[in-house]
Amino acid sequence: MSKKLNLSIIWKALVIGVLILIMLIPLAFVRGNITGRLDYKDNAKAKVTDSWGGPIAIAAPILNIPYTVESVDENKKKSYSTAYAKFAPKNVDIKVNLLSQSRYIGIFEVPVFTAEITMAGSFDKLPAGDMEDAMQLKNAFVTLEINDLKGISTPDFVWRGKNLEFAPAVYGNPLSLSIPRSYGYDTDSSFVVTKYDRYDNYGSNSNVLKSLSSRVEFNNDSSQFEIKFKIKGSDSISFAPIAKENNFAISSTWANPSFSGAFLPDTKTINSEGFNAKWNISYLASGIPTRLNGADLSSAIFKTALLVPVDNYRAAERATKYGILFIILTFLSFFVFEITSKKPVHPFQYLLAGLAMAIFYMLLLSISEFIPFGWAYLIAAAAVVIMLTVYLKFAVLKSMSVKNMLLVAAAFSALYGYLYILLQLQDMALIFGSISLFVALAIVMYATRNISWYEEQ
Repeated sequence: MSKKLNLSIIWKALVIGVLILIMLIPLAFVRGNITGRLDYKDNAKAKVTDSWGGPIAIAAPILNIPYTVESVDENKKKSYSTAYAKFAPKNVDIKVNLLSQSRYIGIFEVPVFTAEITMAGSFDKLPAGDMEDAMQLKNAFVTLEINDLKGISTPDFVWRGKNLEFAPAVYGNPLSLSIPRSYGYDTDSSFVVTKYDRYDNYGSNSNVLKSLSSRVEFNNDSSQFEIKFKIKGSDSISFAPIAKENNFAISSTWANPSFSGAFLPDTKTINSEGFNAKWNISYLASGIPTRLNGADLSSAIFKTALLVPVDNYRAAERATKYGILFIILTFLSFFVFEITSKKPVHPFQYLLAGLAMAIFYMLLLSISEFIPFGWAYLIAAAAVVIMLTVYLKFAVLKSMSVKNMLLVAAAFSALYGYLYILLQLQDMALIFGSISLFVALAIVMYATRNISWYEEQ
């Protein structure tokens, strides 16, 4: 007795494959909507930073000493110019209290803060061999070098027991740096991606710090200082540990911080009432020399960011990465129901089921803009599960019993529960997903064990 392939099953499988490729179109549309909302959110954040202040980066305080540079031209004529040597403190203790709050542009929350900063420490004698003869110690000045001075208050500056004043710096050539920027805030899954980039304050291409300066009396001996000021900012505050010995202490009532960059806190406490974090960094660890001219500060900078508890757009974006997998599993479930029950399912009905899967992501995105992501996920998933189950019962497999309908609902619920667990996992996502797919394949193999793939002749 000869056999030939059951062409009806093969044909249906090919049609399903084409439909899966077609479903890439609505999934791309959903991703485009997420990208658009992210851009809209970034624009809202930019509006806040334009008026309040952006992320703050600080390298301070720095001792600047002018010195004379002699040069000779082609005619052996001498000329003289002034350059500025920049020196780091011997030690500095920096205490920061972040008075945090939220600002809203429409539905978008932007964390902002007023940082109360106290810097205390000392400058030591200049390193031997640093052009002492050419240096103009009587013209020495101290600078505060910060990326954004828009929200700074007038600093209180005490130098060797005397009260001095800061003014906008005219000389000194401020330093430049690059700082870590964080993306993908999702504290439920600890999903924080960090990369190094030039600090651009939401659009500016400049990475040169701005500075305030104050003339000081420096006699090449130990000089104590204390500086107090407030500065407004948003999103994050970063420091370059430029001293030989650096001690930082940052505290806030914001309960969702993120620490990134070259150094993580030595100690930290995070709870519902806020956080406290401390760093102790020596110049041996930071690699920043005492003479700062030409030093690479970017490799040592560290950042403390204030996170919105869950970034629903990043979470929704992660969910769409599993979209095609979900559509494949859903179509496969329909296919198994079809060939095991011997009830034909029209390709258009497959397409409608796929569109329901795509609409899930739009529901998730839109609802999560107003309520917590977990509840938004539950509502969107429940709506789609009910829709698919009812459609399967009353439009596709009308003879299906109530018991089987409940089993179908449980299967779809398990599918969405599986996705939610994947979104919460970080380190275990790969192994969990691999095992789950293995189990799903085993279930399909068991369900189709009695199917006749050949027609007997």
